[in-house]
Amino acid sequence: MASAIYITSGTAAATGADFTLQSSTSRLFYCKPALGSSESLTLDIKNVDGTYTQVGALANAGNQTGTVTATGAGSSTFRVRRSTVSPAKVVYFD
Repeated sequence: MASAIYITSGTAAATGADFTLQSSTSRLFYCKPALGSSESLTLDIKNVDGTYTQVGALANAGNQTGTVTATGAGSSTFRVRRSTVSPAKVVYFD
């Protein structure tokens, strides 16, 4: 699968669109250019009531890529948030 843009280029903190993964499927995320110190991608999971729970850091300066894998019995819905960054960065997924 070719990389696709998930969050467009910018320096401001941004939240990507919800995406759903079926059980045992994965999606890889990364930024270009690479994340710097104090910059990160954070993963949230969507709750049944429509709110979100932060799962944790998906990628940061020390770990430039992050993989989301659905492990539940059915499908799960997620979103990824980009912290404030400099210079502008694009978030991609495979």
